Amino acid sequence: ACYAVNPHASGRSSEPAKRALLLAERDLLEGLGIPTEQARVLWTASGTEANNLATLGVLRRRDGALALVDAGAHPSLAEPCRYHARREGGAIADLPLDPDGALALARVPRQAVAAAALVAVTHVNNETGAIADLVGLRDGLRAQAAPATLLVDAAQSFGKVAIPWAAAEIDLLTLSARKIGGPAAVAALVVRRGTVLEPVLHGGGQQHGLRPGTVDVVGVIEAAQAARVALAEQADEARRVGVLNHALRHGLAQWAPPQPVILSPPQASPWILAFAIPGREGAVVMRLLAERDIVIGTGSACSAESGRTSHVLKAMGVPTALARSALRVSFGRDSTMAHVEALLQALRGVVDAY
Repeated sequence: ACYAVNPHASGRSSEPAKRALLLAERDLLEGLGIPTEQARVLWTASGTEANNLATLGVLRRRDGALALVDAGAHPSLAEPCRYHARREGGAIADLPLDPDGALALARVPRQAVAAAALVAVTHVNNETGAIADLVGLRDGLRAQAAPATLLVDAAQSFGKVAIPWAAAEIDLLTLSARKIGGPAAVAALVVRRGTVLEPVLHGGGQQHGLRPGTVDVVGVIEAAQAARVALAEQADEARRVGVLNHALRHGLAQWAPPQPVILSPPQASPWILAFAIPGREGAVVMRLLAERDIVIGTGSACSAESGRTSHVLKAMGVPTALARSALRVSFGRDSTMAHVEALLQALRGVVDAY
């Protein structure tokens, strides 16, 4: 079948492409354990687009709508809510974090919870790997009779950590194919049926009138295939990567001063480990490691030159000096114990020569 044709056209030649999109939607939902009659999928060109459509799509339906946003959320989740508050007459309030990165709904004033039109949270934090207790969050909202729509950014948990769609009664779920080895320009917004959105883009009636523009059918097929593989191997890969994560934690714990400080909570996603080496700028250490062909990240997009530190670590109460020393290791499907050992050796050498 040829999937290069416009799947939204009315001609007979578009039928294979239309069927391919329907099959991809079915496969994705079934892989996530979501009944196909319970939700639909809107395909987007990025996780950022999916988050913008989800946030603004809810907030623009009500004048003065309040968004309650995870204080550690990715900018693509938080910034549209801030824009709505700043330029469109809405409001925004933080959903704070505890020192272990957990969502602290109990610290939000009850009137804010009751007034929220949208609660937007990250399932797995992209800097620390902290896993949000989505079921506990939904229980807390239910206890306060909060009518808010629950939006979950699952970019870092998709295919890696189980997503409790049913137990947490998630209304909107954003996913990125790039995070599981799929095409970079394909992402998805899963919408629970009955959840009403305003379109953010205008110009066509594609995808229920909510996301105009021609869908990349080939990209969607590839994304669905990547999802099938990742979801089928999710448990086994989590165990394998968990061994690597534990080995890195153990290796860092054996250091003589300066003793690294682990910033990721013990029960974080095994795919991410954040730590800090006191007295060493994270951005500088990162560049020195890159010279040795080892690529890791800092705790945020901050740099030694900018003076900015991670909003996630700040929300967790990490002191500024320690936050500037933060480093983040992301494990992947190709990561091995040899990579962990090479990192520990190179990191020790960089720190000693700092």
